[in-house]
Amino acid sequence: AMGSRLSACALALPAPSRPPAMGMRLSACALALPISSAPAELGARRAKAYRGEGDAFALTGEATPVLRSDIWMEKELSDDRDMAKEACVCGFSPASSSRREEDGSSVSARRLGELLGDAALASRLVASGRASPRALTALAALAEQSVRMGIDYSSLGIGWDHPNSRMAYRTGSHRSTMAPASRNRAEASRRSLAALVAAVGECSADAEDGVTEAFIREIGLRPEEPAAKAASFEGVAAALEAELLLPLRALNEGEIRQTMKGVPLPTAELRQVVRTVTGAVLSRPGGFSDWRYGNPLGQEQLRGLTTEQLRAWREPMAMEHPRGVRTHEDAPGELGFFWATKIGGPSHGFDYESQCILPLLANARHKVILLSDPGWPHHPAGRAHWRLLWSLGQAEPEPRLWLETVNCDFDAHGLATEVWALAALRHALTKAVTMRVPLSMAAPLAEDLRRVAESQGFEGEVRPVQECMLLRPSNAVVEASDYLSPEHDWIQRAEEVTGKIPRCLFIPRSK
Repeated sequence: AMGSRLSACALALPAPSRPPAMGMRLSACALALPISSAPAELGARRAKAYRGEGDAFALTGEATPVLRSDIWMEKELSDDRDMAKEACVCGFSPASSSRREEDGSSVSARRLGELLGDAALASRLVASGRASPRALTALAALAEQSVRMGIDYSSLGIGWDHPNSRMAYRTGSHRSTMAPASRNRAEASRRSLAALVAAVGECSADAEDGVTEAFIREIGLRPEEPAAKAASFEGVAAALEAELLLPLRALNEGEIRQTMKGVPLPTAELRQVVRTVTGAVLSRPGGFSDWRYGNPLGQEQLRGLTTEQLRAWREPMAMEHPRGVRTHEDAPGELGFFWATKIGGPSHGFDYESQCILPLLANARHKVILLSDPGWPHHPAGRAHWRLLWSLGQAEPEPRLWLETVNCDFDAHGLATEVWALAALRHALTKAVTMRVPLSMAAPLAEDLRRVAESQGFEGEVRPVQECMLLRPSNAVVEASDYLSPEHDWIQRAEEVTGKIPRCLFIPRSK
């Protein structure tokens, strides 16, 4: 749960004149939140082992976050990691002033030459005119992710020894990245890419086709597989821009055998889920999100919503908050979901406890609210699971917007995070009012929910409840949640009904 009580001063929120129209993006100025001037410092914490809820924020009477976890250890950032934050990594990290003056092709070509160890080769490619700026950017990103960041999951497998933060992958210094098997594979990738660049420059290969084929090979797909045949250059370029080479490689090369508690899982079925997800990602920009909401099981999960509610749920809503904090349900295309569970604990993402990320990727009912903070410009620094579920106990199942814990990235130190949980709550309330769907929160937050709703001028009722939730079949074969089941992750092919769960609801007033 996100905590106990919000301070009165943190809740003096100006109310918007009216809720936003269904499906529209929210105005950045619609909700301005006064906050305390005292920053809340987060130490450098890392989970040594998975215990309970992991890295959760609790709001105390001072509106200061408290990290809940049983086992933590302090860890200082390495010099390499600090340097990586300042480096230009194929457009993923802030560029220096000198690089901003260069055109994108020059930056990509220079980075490509550095990664291949052959600046002249990259220069000849540019001079040939055979690679578009988009292809050059994709080649540089492909080299960055397969050579510098590369991890050989086919040899190392998936497990708890892999990085638990996104920056740890980017720096390329983690033990998984530096393992001999990973470095050997990275060298093979470097040689293969160098040969491709030479062939394109000599007019014996097409740059976009070459990037597409190389990416398919790098993530462990065979060319004859349906997911590989569905791939397009634009889809691959979007995946590279979202840094998806390692997530897709881990999911496609890793073997998911059992739940966290050791229950055997249907490996072949899960492999098919992964292949289907991969094909949707690579098909075209937006293909992944279109598949999430358009497949039969996804449509069944959302059955009962009106057309306007469906549109609003699918919309990647975004809101601006004080101190430059931004909440957003990722972005159009939703490719950021692949990295979401690498933000904070327990952080079992794509390469350990991999089955636990599949429900987020494959289910239309499951999203995340991400928090971006200007103090951590590298990628979103916070996230909370965000679901559309159905409550039983009425004549017909009723929809619920279900918000879970706010987590902070392990490497995002020293941020003024006292507004984060409140920002997530405001985001959730606004969407609930927009969709006219009750918002379900942890039971201890009932009074906070009432205060925030009143301060925003949202008319409705806050009510404590104990509800059984209907879980329609998972499109991922499995489901995962510490809040819906004591199993943490389990096979969920058929409809299930949870036990009674104590929650509090904000029920928007009907029009």
